[in-house]
Amino acid sequence: MSTQMPGAPDQPEGPDAAEKKRARNAILMVALVVLVDITGFGLILPLLPFWAEKLGANPFEVGLILTVYALAQFLFTPVLGALSDRFGRRPVILVSLLIEALGFALTALAGTLPLLLAARFIGGLGASNIGSAQAVVADVTAPKDRARGMGMVGAAIGLGFVVGPALGGILAGFGSTVPFWAALVVALANALLVLLFMPETRAPSNTRAEPLSPFAFVAGWKRARQNPAIVRLIVVTVLFTLAFTAMEAVFPLFSQDVFGWKATQNGYIFTYVGVLIVIMQGGLVGRLVKRFGERGVQIAGLALLAVGLALLPFGVTLGILLLALGLLSIGDGAVTPTNNALLSLATPAEAQGEILGLSQGMAGLGRMVGPMLAGWLFGIGIGLPFFVGAGLVLLAMLVALPHIASRSPIHADEPETLQSAQEAATVASRK
Repeated sequence: MSTQMPGAPDQPEGPDAAEKKRARNAILMVALVVLVDITGFGLILPLLPFWAEKLGANPFEVGLILTVYALAQFLFTPVLGALSDRFGRRPVILVSLLIEALGFALTALAGTLPLLLAARFIGGLGASNIGSAQAVVADVTAPKDRARGMGMVGAAIGLGFVVGPALGGILAGFGSTVPFWAALVVALANALLVLLFMPETRAPSNTRAEPLSPFAFVAGWKRARQNPAIVRLIVVTVLFTLAFTAMEAVFPLFSQDVFGWKATQNGYIFTYVGVLIVIMQGGLVGRLVKRFGERGVQIAGLALLAVGLALLPFGVTLGILLLALGLLSIGDGAVTPTNNALLSLATPAEAQGEILGLSQGMAGLGRMVGPMLAGWLFGIGIGLPFFVGAGLVLLAMLVALPHIASRSPIHADEPETLQSAQEAATVASRK
């Protein structure tokens, strides 16, 4: 029975409720920033090959446009992540968005292929903020909520890749450079969003730190080697990213050979894939993790991804094709947030940006190698890229299994916590 007097004001929120509200607002804000960011990139993605061809690019040089973008992310995502550990998340994300806007402007103005390559490299540098964005989630979530928070960021990425290309196709009807300028406006609006509304979740370090190496991924690996679980999780990231991007690269060629499909039909298929990934990461992962744990969902996701890839070459009917794509989409949607959550939980609080950035940089390496490997394998046999991709995912399962077998609990309410030191440091940093 309540003892509050009638007409008395509501009791103020307790510290736990206020902390949860702060965390929820920060996650929603960073998810919105990521959504707008990826939408801007998606605006120009379908048009880049045609813009490159207009500047005289051959098929190899068209592929190089995407490769230099991924190369920049491989090099600079760890750097930006480490900078966000030292100077705070908000300024690093803000500056990266301004660099990305510059990349869009230079892309629109590029009159030669070398200038276009330089513009896309700058754009890749600006887009190297995903590790910093994931570190925001790590800053504000308890261990048991980490996968759900990572899933929100992943869902924002997937939704951006669904919305962006569709808008780009519409805007292209108004002029070949209109999508590039629209992406510039989107990036600037996103920077303003960060400036005005995004909270800072990690205060700048007041301690004297060692000079930051320009090769931050090397420094990150030195730290990662101190914890074998981190190394295994990063290897898992590389393997399943390589397998998934290889599938993406050659699926249009596969569907053309089997069904005679063109860009329109493939656009519908990739929308189907993207929607399933968004649903999985944005809503289902959190519920599944509560029941089965991060490790259980991670392994189940890898298994589904492997089965879907292995089934794909047999997709000679629409039903089998949609089943295979559905399985691999659900698998990818389960693996990405849980693997990132486990990686965050294995990382000290003061190095979240550095290690998450290192992982995303290595994923960029997978995105560089995957399409080239898939193209070579497709020339040997149209089903070979998918079978090899399934093998890579099974290898990722084997790499992850020692971590699973240790059965070290990660949740704060469990007696033996894998990340007890990390959690204590996180709690101390919030006080």
